[in-house]
Amino acid sequence: MGILYTHLILPLVEPERHAGLPGRLRQIKKFDRLPERQQRKIQQDRLRKLLEHAYTTVPFYRRQFDAAGFHPREARVDHPLPLPVLTRSDLRTAATWLVSSAFPAEKLRVALSGATDRMPVRFHRDIEGVRDKVALKMKLDEWAGFQAGDSAMMLWGATSDPAREFNWRWRVYEGVFMRQTPPPPGVVGIDVLEKWRWRYEKQRPRILCGRATVLAVFAAYLRERGVTHRPQAVISTAEVLSVPHRRLLSSVFKTAPFNYYGRRDVGMIAAECSEHEGLHFHPWGSFVEFDPIGQSPDGPVYRLLVTDLLNYGQPFIRFDTGDCVTLTEQSCSCGRWFPLAGKIVGRIEDGAVFANGNLVPDITFIDPLNPSKAPLHPVLALPEKRKRPVNRNRQNKRAMSA
Repeated sequence: MGILYTHLILPLVEPERHAGLPGRLRQIKKFDRLPERQQRKIQQDRLRKLLEHAYTTVPFYRRQFDAAGFHPREARVDHPLPLPVLTRSDLRTAATWLVSSAFPAEKLRVALSGATDRMPVRFHRDIEGVRDKVALKMKLDEWAGFQAGDSAMMLWGATSDPAREFNWRWRVYEGVFMRQTPPPPGVVGIDVLEKWRWRYEKQRPRILCGRATVLAVFAAYLRERGVTHRPQAVISTAEVLSVPHRRLLSSVFKTAPFNYYGRRDVGMIAAECSEHEGLHFHPWGSFVEFDPIGQSPDGPVYRLLVTDLLNYGQPFIRFDTGDCVTLTEQSCSCGRWFPLAGKIVGRIEDGAVFANGNLVPDITFIDPLNPSKAPLHPVLALPEKRKRPVNRNRQNKRAMSA
């Protein structure tokens, strides 16, 4: 079914995002089959090409390159770029000075950074870059055994995109053609969890995907009520997947969850493979740098800097994601040389849990250098099954009659 979707259904139904999809997937697959030396060479060529483009068409970067005395042909993937870090503040203040003059307005798409940013900012992407990001996401999905067209249930909670939620075209596209079921957003309480459980058991999805905290609360609810269906793969994204959450998901669904890393501004750029030994940053779509900033109980902590190799409309060069990672000491058993992060330890978003047990995802708790101090996980506060309320008046009457 995957080939039918990628080669025919998706390009025809939604060409905005999937035009040329088969060719893009072939390009990534060809890259993945190459030996490491050639892959590194291609990544370096792609990096230099992006930097040349930025220097020629983006005033903001031309000024930075000249001030640093740096020329794009000097860029190497085995060395940090000698350029200032791009911050979210730069995105706000530089505005159109960061947009490439090579693209007319109709070739650009405007988007907002993720809700985890306290002050989301607008940015631009060229349409070909958007399509390349879609193809890369599908390639990363293959590591989890997720093929286009597989039945999937998405659990996001209160931060679902309202533009999609209330747009019938998106609902038809996701539900009919993508075979993905995104439950309505809202505060995750008992009523919502029960609706999700009913839909989950009825749909029996092959893939369960969503925010880490929401998946964990749903798994805890299923564990108490009983599980009659288990998906072939569970994919966690948009938040830090903590060790307790990972153990809970593995226990309930009897399969190790796959952890993804992505942001709206740079797209999905990293994922776990079947070995589950860390997050692989795919070098076809990005060049990442790990900037050391301190120590944690898990070892050195690094600030994640990303250079997006796919967005030429508004290049992101040495972008400070605001996320912190630890690195693994050994390479992954899968054999890929791709940059490997042990785990994300910064910007932990466990959500706010009210006294009645309801969960509101997307409240950010930051303690990047000491993740052991992260707040209690919401699954620990999951309310018990509803009990019939006690009638105090009836109890008092019985006591008096006795």
